[in-house]
Amino acid sequence: MLMVDTASGSCWLWNPQTGEKTALPSMNGGELPDHCRCLVSDTISSPPNWVSDDDVDHPDSLVLVYDLTRPELLFCRIRGGAGWVKQSYDIDVGIEVPAATGEDEGPIPTPSAVISDMAAVQGVFYYSESRDVIGALFSFADDPEPRLELVTFDARLPTLALDAPQLTVTKSYLLESSRELFLVCLFYIGCTVERIEEVGAYVMDFTEKEWCKVTDIGDAAFLLGPGCFAASCAAAEHGLKSGCVYLADDDNDVHIFDLKDGTRELVKPTQDIPALSREPFWLVPVQP
Repeated sequence: MLMVDTASGSCWLWNPQTGEKTALPSMNGGELPDHCRCLVSDTISSPPNWVSDDDVDHPDSLVLVYDLTRPELLFCRIRGGAGWVKQSYDIDVGIEVPAATGEDEGPIPTPSAVISDMAAVQGVFYYSESRDVIGALFSFADDPEPRLELVTFDARLPTLALDAPQLTVTKSYLLESSRELFLVCLFYIGCTVERIEEVGAYVMDFTEKEWCKVTDIGDAAFLLGPGCFAASCAAAEHGLKSGCVYLADDDNDVHIFDLKDGTRELVKPTQDIPALSREPFWLVPVQP
Protein backbone atom coordinates (compact mmCIF):
# COMPACT_ATOMS: atom_id res chain seq x y z
CA MET A 1 0.00 0.00 0.00
CA LEU A 2 1.19 3.55 -0.77
CA MET A 3 1.30 5.62 2.42
CA VAL A 4 1.67 9.41 2.44
CA ASP A 5 2.14 11.65 5.48
CA THR A 6 0.10 14.72 4.54
CA ALA A 7 1.98 16.92 7.01
CA SER A 8 5.56 16.12 6.00
CA GLY A 9 5.05 14.66 2.53
CA SER A 10 6.98 11.52 3.47
CA CYS A 11 6.03 8.47 1.39
CA TRP A 12 6.60 4.77 1.72
CA LEU A 13 5.27 1.43 0.57
CA TRP A 14 3.79 -0.61 3.41
CA ASN A 15 3.13 -4.34 3.44
CA PRO A 16 0.16 -4.78 5.83
CA GLN A 17 0.89 -8.50 6.19
CA THR A 18 4.46 -8.13 7.45
CA GLY A 19 4.69 -4.47 8.45
CA GLU A 20 7.68 -4.02 6.13
CA LYS A 21 8.22 -0.49 4.81
CA THR A 22 10.07 0.71 1.70
CA ALA A 23 10.96 4.41 1.71
CA LEU A 24 10.04 6.50 -1.33
CA PRO A 25 10.95 10.08 -2.29
CA SER A 26 9.00 12.77 -0.48
CA MET A 27 6.12 14.44 -2.30
CA ASN A 28 7.31 17.84 -1.02
CA GLY A 29 3.87 19.07 -0.08
CA GLY A 30 2.19 17.52 -3.07
CA GLU A 31 -1.13 15.80 -2.64
CA LEU A 32 -2.55 12.64 -4.11
CA PRO A 33 -5.58 13.08 -6.36
CA ASP A 34 -8.91 12.62 -4.59
CA HIS A 35 -9.78 9.74 -6.91
CA CYS A 36 -6.80 7.67 -7.98
CA ARG A 37 -5.23 4.22 -8.03
CA CYS A 38 -1.70 3.04 -7.37
CA LEU A 39 0.28 0.28 -9.07
CA VAL A 40 3.77 -1.06 -8.44
CA SER A 41 5.75 -2.49 -11.34
CA ASP A 42 8.17 -5.35 -11.01
CA THR A 43 11.45 -5.84 -12.86
CA ILE A 44 12.02 -8.16 -15.78
CA SER A 45 14.99 -9.90 -17.33
CA SER A 46 14.65 -8.16 -20.70
CA PRO A 47 12.32 -5.64 -22.36
CA PRO A 48 9.35 -7.10 -24.27
CA ASN A 49 10.49 -7.76 -27.83
CA TRP A 50 7.47 -5.98 -29.25
CA VAL A 51 8.54 -2.75 -27.50
CA SER A 52 12.10 -2.59 -28.83
CA ASP A 53 14.57 -4.84 -30.56
CA ASP A 54 17.51 -2.68 -29.48
CA ASP A 55 19.96 -3.57 -26.74
CA VAL A 56 18.54 -1.32 -24.02
CA ASP A 57 18.41 -1.44 -20.26
CA HIS A 58 15.61 -3.20 -18.44
CA PRO A 59 12.37 -1.30 -17.82
CA ASP A 60 12.52 0.60 -14.56
CA SER A 61 10.71 -0.45 -11.39
CA LEU A 62 8.20 2.26 -10.53
CA VAL A 63 5.36 3.26 -8.26
CA LEU A 64 2.64 4.75 -10.46
CA VAL A 65 -0.42 6.73 -9.37
CA TYR A 66 -3.00 7.44 -12.05
CA ASP A 67 -5.75 10.02 -11.62
CA LEU A 68 -9.24 8.70 -12.37
CA THR A 69 -10.61 12.15 -13.20
CA ARG A 70 -7.78 13.87 -15.10
CA PRO A 71 -5.24 12.64 -17.70
CA GLU A 72 -2.30 12.82 -15.31
CA LEU A 73 0.23 10.32 -13.98
CA LEU A 74 2.40 10.60 -10.86
CA PHE A 75 5.32 8.22 -10.46
CA CYS A 76 8.72 7.66 -8.87
CA ARG A 77 11.46 5.05 -8.78
CA ILE A 78 11.19 2.56 -5.97
CA ARG A 79 14.91 2.70 -5.18
CA GLY A 80 17.34 5.44 -6.06
CA GLY A 81 14.74 7.94 -7.19
CA ALA A 82 15.27 11.65 -6.59
CA GLY A 83 11.60 12.61 -6.54
CA TRP A 84 8.11 12.22 -7.92
CA VAL A 85 7.41 13.09 -11.55
CA LYS A 86 4.07 14.31 -12.87
CA GLN A 87 3.29 13.60 -16.52
CA SER A 88 0.20 14.32 -18.58
CA TYR A 89 -1.01 12.15 -21.43
CA ASP A 90 -3.41 12.48 -24.34
CA ILE A 91 -5.54 9.57 -25.47
CA ASP A 92 -7.46 10.08 -28.71
CA VAL A 93 -10.90 8.59 -28.16
CA GLY A 94 -11.51 8.57 -31.89
CA ILE A 95 -14.78 10.55 -31.79
CA GLU A 96 -15.34 14.01 -33.19
CA VAL A 97 -18.30 16.30 -32.53
CA PRO A 98 -19.47 18.53 -35.44
CA ALA A 99 -19.24 22.25 -34.79
CA ALA A 100 -22.59 23.85 -34.02
CA THR A 101 -21.86 27.29 -35.50
CA GLY A 102 -21.15 26.36 -39.09
CA GLU A 103 -19.66 23.79 -41.41
CA ASP A 104 -16.56 25.85 -42.13
CA GLU A 105 -15.29 25.51 -38.57
CA GLY A 106 -14.84 21.76 -38.91
CA PRO A 107 -15.17 19.13 -36.20
CA ILE A 108 -14.40 19.78 -32.57
CA PRO A 109 -12.30 17.01 -30.99
CA THR A 110 -13.55 15.58 -27.74
CA PRO A 111 -11.49 15.99 -24.54
CA SER A 112 -8.77 13.49 -23.83
CA ALA A 113 -10.00 10.25 -22.32
CA VAL A 114 -8.88 9.18 -18.86
CA ILE A 115 -7.33 5.81 -18.06
CA SER A 116 -9.75 3.86 -15.88
CA ASP A 117 -8.12 0.42 -15.80
CA MET A 118 -4.48 -0.57 -15.73
CA ALA A 119 -2.38 -3.65 -14.97
CA ALA A 120 1.36 -3.91 -14.25
CA VAL A 121 3.00 -6.91 -15.93
CA GLN A 122 6.76 -7.51 -16.07
CA GLY A 123 7.70 -3.85 -15.75
CA VAL A 124 5.07 -2.51 -18.19
CA PHE A 125 1.78 -0.77 -17.35
CA TYR A 126 -1.01 -1.85 -19.71
CA TYR A 127 -4.33 -0.08 -20.17
CA SER A 128 -7.30 -0.14 -22.55
CA GLU A 129 -6.94 2.85 -24.87
CA SER A 130 -10.10 1.99 -26.78
CA ARG A 131 -12.26 -1.02 -27.52
CA ASP A 132 -9.71 -2.71 -29.78
CA VAL A 133 -6.46 -0.95 -28.79
CA ILE A 134 -4.16 -1.70 -25.85
CA GLY A 135 -1.74 0.92 -24.59
CA ALA A 136 1.52 0.30 -22.72
CA LEU A 137 3.57 2.63 -20.52
CA PHE A 138 7.15 1.88 -19.54
CA SER A 139 10.29 3.65 -18.34
CA PHE A 140 13.85 2.49 -18.93
CA ALA A 141 16.36 2.45 -16.08
CA ASP A 142 19.04 4.36 -18.00
CA ASP A 143 16.90 7.53 -18.17
CA PRO A 144 18.41 10.20 -15.85
CA GLU A 145 14.90 10.98 -14.65
CA PRO A 146 12.03 8.53 -15.00
CA ARG A 147 9.66 9.32 -17.84
CA LEU A 148 6.98 7.14 -19.31
CA GLU A 149 7.02 6.14 -22.95
CA LEU A 150 3.72 5.19 -24.54
CA VAL A 151 3.13 2.64 -27.29
CA THR A 152 -0.08 1.03 -28.53
CA PHE A 153 -1.05 -2.04 -30.48
CA ASP A 154 -4.28 -3.41 -31.93
CA ALA A 155 -5.94 -6.27 -30.07
CA ARG A 156 -9.57 -6.88 -30.91
CA LEU A 157 -11.88 -7.11 -27.91
CA PRO A 158 -13.45 -10.58 -27.62
CA THR A 159 -17.13 -10.85 -28.48
CA LEU A 160 -19.98 -13.10 -27.44
CA ALA A 161 -20.82 -15.79 -29.99
CA LEU A 162 -24.55 -15.74 -30.70
CA ASP A 163 -26.72 -17.78 -33.06
CA ALA A 164 -28.65 -14.67 -34.07
CA PRO A 165 -27.36 -11.07 -34.22
CA GLN A 166 -28.30 -9.20 -31.05
CA LEU A 167 -27.16 -6.07 -29.31
CA THR A 168 -24.52 -6.92 -26.71
CA VAL A 169 -22.73 -4.89 -24.07
CA THR A 170 -19.25 -5.84 -22.85
CA LYS A 171 -17.59 -4.74 -19.62
CA SER A 172 -13.88 -5.55 -19.51
CA TYR A 173 -11.21 -5.74 -16.79
CA LEU A 174 -7.42 -5.91 -17.14
CA LEU A 175 -5.30 -7.72 -14.57
CA GLU A 176 -1.98 -9.49 -14.01
CA SER A 177 -1.72 -13.13 -13.01
CA SER A 178 1.37 -15.37 -13.03
CA ARG A 179 3.31 -12.58 -14.80
CA GLU A 180 0.88 -12.57 -17.72
CA LEU A 181 -1.69 -10.04 -18.92
CA PHE A 182 -5.29 -11.19 -18.62
CA LEU A 183 -8.63 -9.74 -19.67
CA VAL A 184 -11.97 -10.65 -18.11
CA CYS A 185 -15.11 -9.79 -20.08
CA LEU A 186 -18.66 -9.65 -18.75
CA PHE A 187 -21.13 -10.02 -21.60
CA TYR A 188 -24.67 -8.64 -21.44
CA ILE A 189 -27.45 -8.98 -24.03
CA GLY A 190 -29.61 -5.94 -24.74
CA CYS A 191 -29.25 -2.36 -23.57
CA THR A 192 -29.12 -3.10 -19.85
CA VAL A 193 -26.50 -4.59 -17.57
CA GLU A 194 -28.94 -6.27 -15.22
CA ARG A 195 -28.06 -9.86 -16.10
CA ILE A 196 -24.67 -11.22 -17.09
CA GLU A 197 -25.08 -13.60 -20.02
CA GLU A 198 -21.54 -14.97 -19.99
CA VAL A 199 -18.12 -14.42 -18.42
CA GLY A 200 -14.91 -15.01 -20.35
CA ALA A 201 -11.22 -14.90 -19.37
CA TYR A 202 -8.48 -14.27 -21.93
CA VAL A 203 -4.69 -14.15 -21.87
CA MET A 204 -2.70 -11.87 -24.17
CA ASP A 205 -0.60 -13.57 -26.85
CA PHE A 206 1.99 -10.86 -27.50
CA THR A 207 3.36 -12.69 -30.53
CA GLU A 208 0.03 -12.58 -32.36
CA LYS A 209 -1.28 -9.49 -30.53
CA GLU A 210 -4.55 -11.18 -29.69
CA TRP A 211 -6.62 -12.30 -26.73
CA CYS A 212 -6.81 -16.09 -26.33
CA LYS A 213 -9.68 -17.55 -24.32
CA VAL A 214 -8.78 -19.68 -21.31
CA THR A 215 -10.92 -21.78 -19.00
CA ASP A 216 -8.12 -23.03 -16.75
CA ILE A 217 -6.35 -20.39 -14.64
CA GLY A 218 -4.88 -22.89 -12.20
CA ASP A 219 -5.22 -22.13 -8.50
CA ALA A 220 -5.87 -18.45 -9.16
CA ALA A 221 -9.07 -16.55 -8.41
CA PHE A 222 -9.82 -13.32 -10.27
CA LEU A 223 -11.37 -10.58 -8.12
CA LEU A 224 -13.43 -7.85 -9.81
CA GLY A 225 -14.78 -4.74 -8.12
CA PRO A 226 -16.25 -1.29 -8.74
CA GLY A 227 -14.57 1.08 -11.17
CA CYS A 228 -12.89 -1.64 -13.27
CA PHE A 229 -10.87 -2.90 -10.29
CA ALA A 230 -9.35 -6.32 -11.00
CA ALA A 231 -6.73 -8.46 -9.26
CA SER A 232 -5.60 -12.06 -8.94
CA CYS A 233 -4.71 -14.07 -5.86
CA ALA A 234 -4.01 -17.65 -4.85
CA ALA A 235 -7.40 -19.27 -4.26
CA ALA A 236 -6.89 -22.27 -1.96
CA GLU A 237 -4.60 -20.38 0.41
CA HIS A 238 -7.27 -17.75 1.04
CA GLY A 239 -10.40 -19.88 1.16
CA LEU A 240 -11.56 -19.16 -2.39
CA LYS A 241 -12.56 -21.53 -5.15
CA SER A 242 -9.84 -22.10 -7.75
CA GLY A 243 -10.46 -21.10 -11.35
CA CYS A 244 -13.28 -18.70 -10.55
CA VAL A 245 -14.10 -15.06 -11.18
CA TYR A 246 -15.47 -13.21 -8.12
CA LEU A 247 -17.50 -10.09 -8.90
CA ALA A 248 -18.45 -7.59 -6.18
CA ASP A 249 -19.70 -4.51 -7.97
CA ASP A 250 -22.64 -2.13 -7.56
CA ASP A 251 -24.62 -4.13 -5.01
CA ASN A 252 -23.49 -5.90 -1.86
CA ASP A 253 -23.67 -9.38 -3.37
CA VAL A 254 -20.78 -11.45 -4.67
CA HIS A 255 -21.20 -13.30 -7.96
CA ILE A 256 -18.94 -16.33 -8.44
CA PHE A 257 -18.37 -17.65 -11.96
CA ASP A 258 -16.57 -20.96 -12.52
CA LEU A 259 -14.62 -20.60 -15.77
CA LYS A 260 -14.13 -24.32 -16.35
CA ASP A 261 -17.61 -25.61 -15.44
CA GLY A 262 -19.52 -22.58 -16.67
CA THR A 263 -21.56 -22.48 -13.45
CA ARG A 264 -22.38 -19.46 -11.32
CA GLU A 265 -23.24 -18.80 -7.69
CA LEU A 266 -24.60 -15.83 -5.76
CA VAL A 267 -23.60 -15.19 -2.15
CA LYS A 268 -24.68 -12.40 0.21
CA PRO A 269 -21.85 -11.84 2.70
CA THR A 270 -23.36 -8.62 4.11
CA GLN A 271 -26.99 -9.71 4.47
CA ASP A 272 -26.81 -9.68 8.29
CA ILE A 273 -25.33 -6.17 8.47
CA PRO A 274 -28.14 -3.58 8.97
CA ALA A 275 -26.36 -0.72 7.20
CA LEU A 276 -23.02 -0.52 5.42
CA SER A 277 -20.82 2.55 5.83
CA ARG A 278 -19.55 2.09 2.27
CA GLU A 279 -19.71 -0.42 -0.54
CA PRO A 280 -17.53 -3.52 -0.02
CA PHE A 281 -14.10 -3.67 -1.63
CA TRP A 282 -11.34 -6.24 -2.10
CA LEU A 283 -8.23 -6.23 0.09
CA VAL A 284 -5.84 -8.37 -1.94
CA PRO A 285 -3.01 -10.26 -0.19
CA VAL A 286 0.51 -9.14 -1.07
CA GLN A 287 2.36 -11.68 -3.17
CA PRO A 288 5.63 -12.92 -1.60
